Amino acid sequence: MATTLFNKTALANGTSNLIVRTDAIATSTDLVQAGVVFNDAVRASTGLFSLSGSGNQNPFLGSYISDIHAVQSDIAAMLATPGAVTLGGQAFVLNTTDTAVLTSVESQLTTLFTAAAQTTNAGTVAAADQTLHAVQSEILQEINNDPHLAAGLQNVTFMATTGAKDVGFQNVPAGADDAASLAAATAGSSLHAVGIVYNAAANLTLGGITAANLGEVTTDLQAVASGVTNILNNATQLAAIEANETANAKALTTIHLQTVLNQVNLQLNSFDGLEVNGSQHGIRGTADNILDIIDIVQNDTALNVAAGGNGMAGHIGGFAEEPGGLTNTVTRFQDNQAQTNFWAAFLAEANTLNAQLTAIQNGTEQASQALITQIQNYQHFGAGFDAVQGAIFQARFDNELLSGTLLADSNNAVAGLTGILNGDTGAKLAADMAQIHAAGQGFVADALDVDGNNIPIGGGHDVGTATTVAGATTVHGLAMGTIPVTANPNFANGTGGTATAATTTSGTTTTSGAHTGTGTTSTGTTSTGTTTTGAAGGTTTGTGTTGTGTTGTGTTGTGTTGTGTTGTGTTGTSTGSTCAGSSTHEDHHHHDHHDAAAGPAPGPAPMEQFHMLANMHH
Repeated sequence: MATTLFNKTALANGTSNLIVRTDAIATSTDLVQAGVVFNDAVRASTGLFSLSGSGNQNPFLGSYISDIHAVQSDIAAMLATPGAVTLGGQAFVLNTTDTAVLTSVESQLTTLFTAAAQTTNAGTVAAADQTLHAVQSEILQEINNDPHLAAGLQNVTFMATTGAKDVGFQNVPAGADDAASLAAATAGSSLHAVGIVYNAAANLTLGGITAANLGEVTTDLQAVASGVTNILNNATQLAAIEANETANAKALTTIHLQTVLNQVNLQLNSFDGLEVNGSQHGIRGTADNILDIIDIVQNDTALNVAAGGNGMAGHIGGFAEEPGGLTNTVTRFQDNQAQTNFWAAFLAEANTLNAQLTAIQNGTEQASQALITQIQNYQHFGAGFDAVQGAIFQARFDNELLSGTLLADSNNAVAGLTGILNGDTGAKLAADMAQIHAAGQGFVADALDVDGNNIPIGGGHDVGTATTVAGATTVHGLAMGTIPVTANPNFANGTGGTATAATTTSGTTTTSGAHTGTGTTSTGTTSTGTTTTGAAGGTTTGTGTTGTGTTGTGTTGTGTTGTGTTGTGTTGTSTGSTCAGSSTHEDHHHHDHHDAAAGPAPGPAPMEQFHMLANMHH
């Protein structure tokens, strides 16, 4: 097995099973394999949430404990049979120092195992988190300070799930938060200076945020927020960062930096305090948000270089990547019906908004106050729906829907459209056009990101390029609702219509084809007599009689159409149960989502794909 994991081409392009969870945690006597699993544990320790049953998410605490157990078993096997030790699939002879280091690490792993179990107890979590942070750091220092082990590990690099080149037992990035470093970051003297302090803050979160380190984390992140704000407000400095970009790319880089600021403030104002108080929302939210901020910078070439990188995701400079994780430690979120409805509307409208913004830039449509209102409604829909979901959904998507990409994209679209409506000309008009182009690309990238991070209630995938709710899932018709969303959407159902008991619509009632046999509730809306069943089910719809909104009988596979006479319409009450996966249609899109999204591509990503890359690893 070991040699099959270390094909050089696969290691270089990120397709090796070395980074696939089921393969990596299998018992071995290979130092690289053990190190890759330890990397996953370190990364997961940014948020060891333990709440199960939310969106089919694997609690990171369980994954962490499994990781530590696997690494300990590997090292025990190496010490028991030193002649069997390999490094990258090749025989490796342990010297006396190596044996002493690994013996120490084996003992320290027991300490981590014990401490991890104590993170669920309010009385012991603070001390346990400090232990996790300290002992993880000690293990990395001991292995990387052993010249023989370190040299061997450095000879076997691989593309991690972050897109960076990692090694087994990857060191965390260098950070600093001494007085001079904090002053330079606060002033925004350079993005590199800001990023070095961010590295320090990110490293502090490994193991968890507690009352013991909250003050230092807060001080660091406040310096980062001030520094990013100062850079955004310094036209000369921002122009220097974006000097080698096209006008559209410059606008998108600015949005990315604004998104960084939004998410740093989200961390300061929400997740830090929640995590200190033991909230699962805060613990999981920190893991997603802290790592996502890094990905934002690393996957924008201009920001990456300005922060001290080489233009590709890596471990140098500011906002540098932490050790990469294993695919399937983070799993796609299993949506319920309301969440399926929401994401379908979210991505369909993202694409239609982008089309409208592109048309304005091309001169085939005109800017309007109506479009501004539509974008504001869309942003409100995302933030409002997120706010009423469970803790883990919010933790996973707050930085996209509440204070992050959606907010930055929407603000820029509105600002650009406002400038156009105000009669901007010349350079100002060109900047407005670039701004709405960048915002539109951001909307599209967010839509593509949904495909990689979520599973609709009836299975399959979301369709990131869809422009209708019905077509937004690979199994058509799983989602209900319409776009554009209104100013008063139905957050409970995840649909864009007004949340009232009797809703007048255009006359078309759509029921989901994913619910089989038990009957789907008629919406009872005013109808012209057209009722449409979902394409992939076998649901019998309600008859659509005047104002009654009756419940269909639900015969598998028949899916008859109701007569639908016009009436006042009240919502019927469903007695049927939802049966996920009852569709008889094939899923023709067999994309593999080992992690939250498809594996990273080599090199810096195209700017238009940025948001998808930024959210896929957590």
